[in-house]
Amino acid sequence: MVGRGIFTFALLVTAGLTLILGRPASSQRSRPALEPIVVSEDEAETMIRTETLRRGEALAHVLARQGLTPNQAAEAITALRDYINPRVLQPGVTVVVERTPWDSLLGVAVRYDADHIVRLTPFEGAFVTEREAIPARVDTLLLTGSINSSLYNSVIAVRAGGMSTQERIERLMWGLYRPFQWSIDFSVGLRKGDRYRAVYERHVRSDGSIRHSRVLAAEFTNRGRTYQAYWFGPRGEYFDAEGESMKRLFLKAPVEFHRISSRFTRRRYHPSLGIYRAHLGTDYASAPGTPVKATADGTVVRASWWGGYGRVVEIRHVNDYNTRYAHLSFIAKGIRPGARVRQNQLIGYVGVSGLATGPHLHYELRQQGRAIDQRTVNLPSGEPVALDQSAEFEVARDQLVELLNRAGGSSAAITE
Repeated sequence: MVGRGIFTFALLVTAGLTLILGRPASSQRSRPALEPIVVSEDEAETMIRTETLRRGEALAHVLARQGLTPNQAAEAITALRDYINPRVLQPGVTVVVERTPWDSLLGVAVRYDADHIVRLTPFEGAFVTEREAIPARVDTLLLTGSINSSLYNSVIAVRAGGMSTQERIERLMWGLYRPFQWSIDFSVGLRKGDRYRAVYERHVRSDGSIRHSRVLAAEFTNRGRTYQAYWFGPRGEYFDAEGESMKRLFLKAPVEFHRISSRFTRRRYHPSLGIYRAHLGTDYASAPGTPVKATADGTVVRASWWGGYGRVVEIRHVNDYNTRYAHLSFIAKGIRPGARVRQNQLIGYVGVSGLATGPHLHYELRQQGRAIDQRTVNLPSGEPVALDQSAEFEVARDQLVELLNRAGGSSAAITE
């Protein structure tokens, strides 16, 4: 980045000079020579003006309001293209212009997202650019709580030291849900008295907003069984205390925070047909439009209307597994036969299509064409910690265990 050019000006001060007409010059009182007062541009206070991009206007309009000439605005926009496309800037983008007290342009700063600023410094009729990351501090928080009715209500009760209710719901709930989503069904599997504690890391910007957050270690006691998860490795995954992956081939459920309205059974009374027949899947009652996620990586083999299933998506997975997602209101964009999907990818939305009496998702898991109960079968897990990383994992795990133990008991609280 080119430093500011420094220029000086001399303020010549003359005061008290009196001309006496008719008096000889020799009779005037002699005075010492006056020294110029030198003020550098760096010592003077600069003028800073901030504007924001308004809905429907271009960046050139903002720069014009800031007093840049058309040529300066054009050069600034050209320089900015090294980092972003000025045409796609969103309303609310901040533009800061700095000038000298004598109205010389010192620079332009464009904060184009929450984490980055591009600074433009005038140089020989153009601009030199530099991108800066907005600094953030790292907080390590210790979270503890217990279940009285639901994880949602438990998180709301957490004393979060300045965190808003929305932040607690979005960040803390997802932070606890993520490591255990393959092991615990958080909608129907929780019981009163279940306990949790976690080491929660967040990156806080200078304005107090959160850039990034994650749970580094967590412990959840569900129905008397304690699960532990530790964040580790270049893959950025959760592992248990022995280094086994917390990830499973299939998620516990394809929708979050649901209610099971019908379970897998060989004999169930069908409310629409009025007869007893096998129900070879699990029904998740959820509000219309609830996102439906793929429970495992795979390839879409069906995405269409299919009789009593209504709108259905079927996915083929490894080891001759297939999953079906039925009664959808809509199928997500890009989900069609032959498309590859990833675990947790959006594939559709809960609805009432086909033979359905209310909004719900009918989910089936099949292996070699035979329906199986995904809630009872022992499904394959992900890759464990690599042998050459086991010693490093044990050191990281022990450090996290020490932090986790500082979280103490199960009172709903979060401390720094």
